[in-house]
Amino acid sequence: MTGLVRLCGALSTLLILYVFCQIVVAVVRRYLLDAPLQWNDEMIGYLLVALVMLGAAEALRRGDHIAIDLATSRLGPRMARAKAVLAHLAVMAFAFIVGHSIWDSIAFARSFGSYSVGYIEIETWIPQVPVVLGAGLLFLAAALGLYRTLRPLS
Repeated sequence: MTGLVRLCGALSTLLILYVFCQIVVAVVRRYLLDAPLQWNDEMIGYLLVALVMLGAAEALRRGDHIAIDLATSRLGPRMARAKAVLAHLAVMAFAFIVGHSIWDSIAFARSFGSYSVGYIEIETWIPQVPVVLGAGLLFLAAALGLYRTLRPLS
């Protein structure tokens, strides 16, 4: 599972670079060539959602998520472990709720074949797929972190 999380983190990094290039091209076309891309902003929005969701599990695995450690740095080993268990459970709950709600949204959009209203005419469920994948990976990464936190107890 760690390999899959790392792969999605690498894909997220590539998407960051691609979005950067898209923005540079859009700026050049708009301000230097006076020929703006009509679909660029919409595509970047879809890609930003994908890169955040695909990179979230890797950030959790690496411990790069935002944390407030003013009080937690002063906890003893047992309380630090309890805090870590609670944090992993909270991430798992969040990932489950996001994944489940987006899954319902995808099913609803597919049931009547809705399309986006922007320049990119795409079925609305397609840009939502990375959210489900990212939520699933985030859940699994948090579950693995929970297992690793509780493993020394057994």
